[in-house]
Amino acid sequence: MSHCPILVLEDDQAQRTLLTQILAEAGHPVEGVATAEQADKALAQGHWQLLLSDWKLAEGDAAELIQSARQRYPTLGIIVATAYGSIAHAVSAIQLGADDYLAKPFQRQELMLAIDKVSRARRLREDNAALSAQLSEQERLVDLVGHSAPMQRVYQRIQRISQVAATVLIQGESGTGKELAARALHKLSPRRGPFIAVNCGAIPESLAESELFGAEKGAYTGAHQTIVGKIEASSGGTLFLDEIGELPLELQTRLLRVLQEGCITRLGSSEERTVDLRVIAATHQDLANAVADGRFREDLYYRLNVIPLAMPPLRERPEDIPALVNCLLTRSAQRHKLTPPELTPAQLKALMDCPWPGNVRELANAVERLVLLGELELNPLPANPGNAPLLPSEGVQWEVLEQRYLQAALERAEGNRSEAARLLGLGYKAFLYRAEKYGLT
Repeated sequence: MSHCPILVLEDDQAQRTLLTQILAEAGHPVEGVATAEQADKALAQGHWQLLLSDWKLAEGDAAELIQSARQRYPTLGIIVATAYGSIAHAVSAIQLGADDYLAKPFQRQELMLAIDKVSRARRLREDNAALSAQLSEQERLVDLVGHSAPMQRVYQRIQRISQVAATVLIQGESGTGKELAARALHKLSPRRGPFIAVNCGAIPESLAESELFGAEKGAYTGAHQTIVGKIEASSGGTLFLDEIGELPLELQTRLLRVLQEGCITRLGSSEERTVDLRVIAATHQDLANAVADGRFREDLYYRLNVIPLAMPPLRERPEDIPALVNCLLTRSAQRHKLTPPELTPAQLKALMDCPWPGNVRELANAVERLVLLGELELNPLPANPGNAPLLPSEGVQWEVLEQRYLQAALERAEGNRSEAARLLGLGYKAFLYRAEKYGLT
């Protein structure tokens, strides 16, 4: 654990003394203050890396301080501690910019784990300051909004690999923003050529070869003019091959040659043409399984998977949902020339509780319905419809079912929350949020 300077805002003197003593013994430079005004002045000194703040203060407004600190010091780590540990307060704190929260009374180990986690997120934000400066809100687009640790890792990887020409394989569920990540890679790269996106699953197989590699006039029936393929048109820029797992095996062989030799041959021609492009591929499939099943070439898989980039599902970063919703509300209202509605705490809580199997794309649809109809309708698809169990005729109580699975996972993991989260396929933060919801912490 790195020893980051920590500012403690706690109006109870005994608690403040205890916290500063614990943190000092752990090796952290630490200072304690009693009011929001004192904290604001201390933060202005510029050397604090983490703020540990009480939620209810006798003097000043912690919520206002957190919101201001997040805007003025974007890399600052923020933890909120409160004796009023309800979900509503946690939602409010995270919505205002806090990285994490602790419900009083908490153990020393819980405090140290939270500090370690938030410190890692803070370091990622600092590493990605250059990326954030280069990508405006409009360029990053709504799907890449978020200050959670999973998204900070995405920003860090994009920054590190944008300047090289190596092939990138972006993997993630549908709706996680794979194409937007590819566009960010292209925008940050030194390549001045075009960004051309091709959905391999949407091209008819009979036209796929000419679409990708081009065709000379008369190469086949209906070829009344020369066609410049997407690969050739991408020369000098970036070719984004979405749903690469749907590419026919015959064209996989030809694509491999492009990647190895940097040249193509149009359909109906014997002339080789040199191309200089960066290929970024994306898929929601498990390509390793596709290779094992013989549906995807092993040599092409390794050629594409030079640099992997994983896009996290929305259920693993619920703390990003408030910021995403704000952006989506603004964008949808502007598109339809309407006034964006204000969300109630209950509506925001419902949005954060939803598993969102369709990820940001599904969230965007729900927000657009809210803008158009004035009602929040949450009808999520099952996360794995192909293997979904049959529902009893009387239906089920979702919250009861969710609580049972959380409890069962905790029991099987003998109280180890990281292991319980793994058993349920949840991120650690998402698991803690749901466990807190049912009082299972």
